[in-house]
Amino acid sequence: MIPLSYNVRSILRRRFSALATAAGLGLVVFVFAAVLMLARGVEETLRSTGSSQNAIILRKGSSSELTSGMPKEAAKVFAADPSVAMEGGKAMASPELFVIFQLARVDGNGTANVAFRGFTHDGYELVRKESVHVIDGKLPQPGTSEVMIGRSMKGRYVGAQIGQSIHIARRDWQVVGLFEANGSGFESEIWADADQIADAMHRSGYSSLTVRLKSASDLAGLRATVDADPRYNLEAKREDKYYEEASGTLAAFIRALGSIIAVFFALGATLGAMITMYAQVASRVREIGTLRALGFRRRAVLGSFLIESIILSLLGAVAGCCFAALLSTLSFTTTNFSSFTEVKFRFHFAPAVAGWASFFALMMGLFGGLLPAVRAARMPIAEAAKG
Repeated sequence: MIPLSYNVRSILRRRFSALATAAGLGLVVFVFAAVLMLARGVEETLRSTGSSQNAIILRKGSSSELTSGMPKEAAKVFAADPSVAMEGGKAMASPELFVIFQLARVDGNGTANVAFRGFTHDGYELVRKESVHVIDGKLPQPGTSEVMIGRSMKGRYVGAQIGQSIHIARRDWQVVGLFEANGSGFESEIWADADQIADAMHRSGYSSLTVRLKSASDLAGLRATVDADPRYNLEAKREDKYYEEASGTLAAFIRALGSIIAVFFALGATLGAMITMYAQVASRVREIGTLRALGFRRRAVLGSFLIESIILSLLGAVAGCCFAALLSTLSFTTTNFSSFTEVKFRFHFAPAVAGWASFFALMMGLFGGLLPAVRAARMPIAEAAKG
């Protein structure tokens, strides 16, 4: 086998062409990794919206809270279920109303669908307070047209600032608080008193009921109770699983679209790697002849050139992943297909992203170096030795 040091010295001797090839491969890795990071960011943002300790009850067959509905009576019935945890003599349950309104963007670029979540004071204190924290201002008071906005909403829409007001449903809603929710989808919502939202939208019930379970095993009992009640046509799901499923369509779309773009980039980068390796074979004919004359077999020459191509691809993978990791400081706003509202996501870098991106680069290196390596291995000794 030809020593690895030979390949390293060869790459260092041809720095410009090697750098250009690695840069091309690195660009593709960057694009591919960015796609994976964005899709993963969508999943992580929506998954973190829910908790494994909670169950969400909504209308059977509903793909989102937007298309769900339940009578207030149903919320009272299932909040009193034995599987629901208690605190201070109250059931840990949060009936919520989810609606959308169009708000004008601050940059003047039209309007966008924005999620409004109606909540109750008890529901916040008993269920939501652990994950939703007011970081500026105060909590909206029951019975008032006060709202609090998620951190991702601040300054993006007209009136979305503490001390200002948002005009919807023929009334002004005073912004009195700013909250964060550990980077979850809640941060792309505006929260207000459920009764006030219901009055503005002429709704008589809620969209969903979120309850804190006594234990994870109690979900089966709650689900059976909900399914067995023919009056309301509802179903119960684990909250984090529900939001994870809600991210599936959007994440799949991002992956599909991004992968198509990455494939086109990959074809160009692979072709560039192939041209570079062919040029190296042409410029090293005498070296190849010398190696063959020294007794190295064709498969050793083949392997040596493939190793060079793989080294270049791995250099590109490292560079691409390093630049992609910097995207973790950026965010991206898009429409959540399940609720048709704008949601803000962050690029999420993880070891799995680096692994898939490196594998992608390795495949480009192998395909780009295979044909040139085969040509080098098949070169006759006598012809190669002449140069």
